[in-house]
Amino acid sequence: MPCPFKWPLRIANLKRCLLVSRIKLEDTDKELVIVNLHLEAYDDGEGKAAQTAELIDLLEEEYAKGNYVIAGGDFNQSFPGSLDAWPIIDDETWMPGILDESTLPDGWSFASDTETPSCRLLNKPYDPDDQTSQHYVIDGFIISLNVEVTSVKTIDTGFEYSDHNPVRLSVKLD
Repeated sequence: MPCPFKWPLRIANLKRCLLVSRIKLEDTDKELVIVNLHLEAYDDGEGKAAQTAELIDLLEEEYAKGNYVIAGGDFNQSFPGSLDAWPIIDDETWMPGILDESTLPDGWSFASDTETPSCRLLNKPYDPDDQTSQHYVIDGFIISLNVEVTSVKTIDTGFEYSDHNPVRLSVKLD
């Protein structure tokens, strides 16, 4: 994916990629196309925007082929409505970008769970009772219009294994 960093920073920063998995569907020539992603975190916003645009282009190409399409992972961008549930406490720390529904093709949707944060800031050891800990909802999904979301739920692990909580998605293919 596009890298927003110039030499020499670009050699030390992560190279962002998309992992595309294809599942053949019985009795049809269609596929379920699942895209796993981790978009840029520490850029000025241009990298995330360019990577999101490239992702959307790929998703539209797959949908145009008649496929069912789901993209999910760490967008490093707040999902719509999530800042109401998990507002930015301190704008001097790392801040995610903001996903905008206008970037989606007509009829497509975001799927995220704003009840439980999917990520926490790593500026200090985690204390679940610390009300000053910054939380985000930056993990979720983009869903094509021929896929129906039946549930999306962030699994609260208390950030025991990572600075992210896993997000489970259930869908029905139309």
